[in-house]
Amino acid sequence: MINDNINFNNMKNLIFLVISFMIFSLFSSCKKQVSCPGFDASDISEFSYIEPDTITFENENSELFQIFISHINLSLPYTYECRDLYKTCPCINYIEALATDTKSLNTYSFLRMEQSDVSEMQYFKYNVQGFEFEFDFINELPYIDQMDHLKHYSSFAIGDKVYQDVIAITNLDSETVNIFQVFFNKQNGVLRFIEKSTNSIWSIKN
Repeated sequence: MINDNINFNNMKNLIFLVISFMIFSLFSSCKKQVSCPGFDASDISEFSYIEPDTITFENENSELFQIFISHINLSLPYTYECRDLYKTCPCINYIEALATDTKSLNTYSFLRMEQSDVSEMQYFKYNVQGFEFEFDFINELPYIDQMDHLKHYSSFAIGDKVYQDVIAITNLDSETVNIFQVFFNKQNGVLRFIEKSTNSIWSIKN
Protein backbone atom coordinates (compact mmCIF):
# COMPACT_ATOMS: atom_id res chain seq x y z
CA MET A 1 0.00 0.00 0.00
CA ILE A 2 2.86 2.37 0.91
CA ASN A 3 4.59 1.67 -2.38
CA ASP A 4 1.35 2.32 -4.22
CA ASN A 5 1.02 5.72 -2.53
CA ILE A 6 4.61 6.59 -3.37
CA ASN A 7 4.11 5.62 -6.98
CA PHE A 8 0.88 7.61 -7.15
CA ASN A 9 2.57 10.70 -5.71
CA ASN A 10 5.47 10.30 -8.09
CA MET A 11 3.04 10.05 -10.99
CA LYS A 12 1.24 13.23 -9.85
CA ASN A 13 4.55 15.07 -9.61
CA LEU A 14 5.54 13.85 -13.06
CA ILE A 15 2.23 14.95 -14.57
CA PHE A 16 2.59 18.35 -12.87
CA LEU A 17 6.09 18.76 -14.28
CA VAL A 18 4.98 17.75 -17.78
CA ILE A 19 2.03 20.19 -17.71
CA SER A 20 4.24 22.97 -16.36
CA PHE A 21 6.77 22.35 -19.09
CA MET A 22 4.07 22.37 -21.76
CA ILE A 23 2.65 25.68 -20.46
CA PHE A 24 6.14 27.20 -20.29
CA SER A 25 6.91 25.99 -23.81
CA LEU A 26 3.62 27.35 -25.10
CA PHE A 27 4.20 30.83 -23.70
CA SER A 28 7.86 30.81 -24.69
CA SER A 29 6.89 30.00 -28.27
CA CYS A 30 4.50 32.97 -28.20
CA LYS A 31 7.26 35.43 -27.43
CA LYS A 32 8.20 37.53 -30.41
CA GLN A 33 10.49 40.51 -30.83
CA VAL A 34 8.56 43.19 -32.68
CA SER A 35 10.06 46.20 -34.43
CA CYS A 36 7.63 49.08 -34.85
CA PRO A 37 8.09 52.07 -37.15
CA GLY A 38 7.64 55.64 -35.97
CA PHE A 39 4.70 57.80 -36.95
CA ASP A 40 4.34 57.97 -40.73
CA ALA A 41 4.54 61.62 -41.79
CA SER A 42 2.06 60.89 -44.60
CA ASP A 43 -0.61 60.38 -41.88
CA ILE A 44 -0.20 63.94 -40.63
CA SER A 45 -3.26 64.95 -42.67
CA GLU A 46 -5.34 63.09 -40.05
CA PHE A 47 -4.23 65.62 -37.42
CA SER A 48 -5.88 68.95 -36.61
CA TYR A 49 -2.91 71.17 -35.77
CA ILE A 50 0.43 72.33 -37.14
CA GLU A 51 3.57 73.86 -35.64
CA PRO A 52 3.64 76.71 -34.81
CA ASP A 53 -0.02 77.65 -34.51
CA THR A 54 -2.25 79.84 -32.36
CA ILE A 55 -5.87 78.91 -31.74
CA THR A 56 -7.95 81.83 -30.54
CA PHE A 57 -11.27 81.58 -28.71
CA GLU A 58 -13.60 84.46 -27.92
CA ASN A 59 -16.42 84.64 -25.37
CA GLU A 60 -19.63 86.66 -25.34
CA ASN A 61 -17.80 89.58 -23.70
CA SER A 62 -15.25 89.71 -26.55
CA GLU A 63 -12.52 88.41 -24.23
CA LEU A 64 -9.87 86.22 -25.83
CA PHE A 65 -8.34 82.91 -24.78
CA GLN A 66 -5.44 81.57 -26.84
CA ILE A 67 -3.72 78.20 -27.14
CA PHE A 68 -0.19 78.25 -28.57
CA ILE A 69 0.98 75.10 -30.34
CA SER A 70 4.72 75.10 -29.69
CA HIS A 71 5.80 71.70 -30.98
CA ILE A 72 4.50 68.64 -32.84
CA ASN A 73 5.89 65.32 -31.57
CA LEU A 74 6.01 62.22 -33.77
CA SER A 75 6.58 58.82 -32.19
CA LEU A 76 9.94 57.22 -32.95
CA PRO A 77 10.66 53.60 -34.02
CA TYR A 78 10.81 51.13 -31.13
CA THR A 79 11.00 47.41 -30.37
CA TYR A 80 9.26 45.33 -27.73
CA GLU A 81 8.79 41.69 -26.74
CA CYS A 82 5.30 40.54 -27.61
CA ARG A 83 3.88 37.67 -25.55
CA ASP A 84 0.46 37.45 -27.17
CA LEU A 85 -0.85 33.88 -27.36
CA TYR A 86 -2.13 34.44 -30.91
CA LYS A 87 0.93 36.44 -31.98
CA THR A 88 -1.15 39.56 -32.53
CA CYS A 89 1.49 42.15 -31.83
CA PRO A 90 0.25 45.69 -32.49
CA CYS A 91 2.49 48.63 -33.23
CA ILE A 92 1.11 51.85 -31.74
CA ASN A 93 2.30 55.17 -33.10
CA TYR A 94 1.24 58.71 -32.31
CA ILE A 95 1.38 62.38 -33.17
CA GLU A 96 1.10 64.96 -30.41
CA ALA A 97 0.61 68.73 -30.22
CA LEU A 98 2.36 70.35 -27.26
CA ALA A 99 0.99 73.69 -26.15
CA THR A 100 0.81 76.49 -23.63
CA ASP A 101 -2.13 78.85 -23.27
CA THR A 102 -3.25 82.20 -21.92
CA LYS A 103 -3.71 80.78 -18.40
CA SER A 104 -0.87 78.26 -18.23
CA LEU A 105 2.80 78.80 -19.01
CA ASN A 106 3.49 75.09 -18.49
CA THR A 107 3.73 73.02 -21.66
CA TYR A 108 1.18 70.20 -21.91
CA SER A 109 -0.19 67.76 -24.46
CA PHE A 110 -3.18 69.54 -25.98
CA LEU A 111 -4.02 66.81 -28.49
CA ARG A 112 -2.51 63.37 -29.08
CA MET A 113 -3.65 60.96 -31.77
CA GLU A 114 -2.77 57.27 -31.35
CA GLN A 115 -3.31 54.58 -33.97
CA SER A 116 -2.59 50.88 -34.40
CA ASP A 117 -1.41 48.86 -37.38
CA VAL A 118 -3.60 45.83 -36.55
CA SER A 119 -6.95 47.58 -36.24
CA GLU A 120 -8.82 50.72 -37.21
CA MET A 121 -8.29 52.12 -33.71
CA GLN A 122 -7.48 55.83 -33.89
CA TYR A 123 -7.90 57.65 -30.58
CA PHE A 124 -7.81 61.43 -30.35
CA LYS A 125 -6.90 62.44 -26.78
CA TYR A 126 -7.70 66.05 -25.83
CA ASN A 127 -6.78 68.22 -22.84
CA VAL A 128 -8.86 71.41 -22.49
CA GLN A 129 -7.84 73.30 -19.34
CA GLY A 130 -7.35 70.05 -17.44
CA PHE A 131 -10.45 68.31 -18.82
CA GLU A 132 -8.99 65.21 -20.48
CA PHE A 133 -11.07 63.03 -22.78
CA GLU A 134 -10.64 60.81 -25.82
CA PHE A 135 -12.68 59.81 -28.84
CA ASP A 136 -12.28 57.33 -31.69
CA PHE A 137 -14.10 58.85 -34.68
CA ILE A 138 -13.91 55.59 -36.65
CA ASN A 139 -15.20 53.12 -34.06
CA GLU A 140 -17.22 55.23 -31.59
CA LEU A 141 -19.09 57.66 -33.82
CA PRO A 142 -21.54 54.99 -35.13
CA TYR A 143 -22.58 54.24 -31.52
CA ILE A 144 -22.58 57.76 -30.13
CA ASP A 145 -26.34 57.70 -29.48
CA GLN A 146 -25.69 55.05 -26.82
CA MET A 147 -23.41 57.37 -24.83
CA ASP A 148 -25.25 59.81 -22.58
CA HIS A 149 -22.33 62.23 -22.21
CA LEU A 150 -21.83 62.62 -25.99
CA LYS A 151 -23.94 64.29 -28.67
CA HIS A 152 -23.37 64.37 -32.42
CA TYR A 153 -24.19 67.28 -34.72
CA SER A 154 -23.99 66.54 -38.44
CA SER A 155 -23.40 70.28 -38.90
CA PHE A 156 -22.72 73.01 -36.37
CA ALA A 157 -22.46 76.74 -37.02
CA ILE A 158 -20.09 79.10 -35.22
CA GLY A 159 -20.46 82.60 -36.55
CA ASP A 160 -20.70 82.40 -40.32
CA LYS A 161 -18.79 79.10 -40.58
CA VAL A 162 -20.40 75.66 -40.55
CA TYR A 163 -18.46 72.64 -39.25
CA GLN A 164 -19.30 69.02 -40.07
CA ASP A 165 -19.62 66.06 -37.69
CA VAL A 166 -19.18 67.98 -34.46
CA ILE A 167 -19.18 66.13 -31.13
CA ALA A 168 -20.23 67.71 -27.83
CA ILE A 169 -18.86 66.00 -24.74
CA THR A 170 -20.16 66.81 -21.26
CA ASN A 171 -17.83 66.56 -18.28
CA LEU A 172 -19.57 64.17 -15.89
CA ASP A 173 -16.89 64.76 -13.24
CA SER A 174 -17.30 68.52 -13.21
CA GLU A 175 -16.05 68.83 -9.62
CA THR A 176 -12.46 68.29 -10.74
CA VAL A 177 -12.01 70.93 -13.45
CA ASN A 178 -13.81 74.08 -14.54
CA ILE A 179 -14.89 72.79 -17.98
CA PHE A 180 -18.52 71.77 -18.38
CA GLN A 181 -18.67 70.97 -22.10
CA VAL A 182 -16.39 70.83 -25.16
CA PHE A 183 -17.34 70.84 -28.85
CA PHE A 184 -14.84 69.35 -31.30
CA ASN A 185 -14.45 67.52 -34.59
CA LYS A 186 -11.74 65.50 -36.27
CA GLN A 187 -10.83 68.04 -38.95
CA ASN A 188 -10.60 71.20 -36.85
CA GLY A 189 -10.00 70.06 -33.28
CA VAL A 190 -11.55 72.00 -30.40
CA LEU A 191 -14.24 74.43 -31.59
CA ARG A 192 -15.95 75.59 -28.40
CA PHE A 193 -15.81 75.03 -24.65
CA ILE A 194 -18.07 76.11 -21.81
CA GLU A 195 -16.80 76.90 -18.33
CA LYS A 196 -18.68 75.51 -15.36
CA SER A 197 -18.19 78.31 -12.84
CA THR A 198 -19.22 81.20 -15.11
CA ASN A 199 -21.18 79.46 -17.90
CA SER A 200 -18.96 81.47 -20.23
CA ILE A 201 -18.99 80.14 -23.81
CA TRP A 202 -15.66 80.31 -25.64
CA SER A 203 -15.94 79.79 -29.41
CA ILE A 204 -13.15 79.49 -31.93
CA LYS A 205 -12.47 82.81 -33.63
CA ASN A 206 -12.68 82.29 -37.38
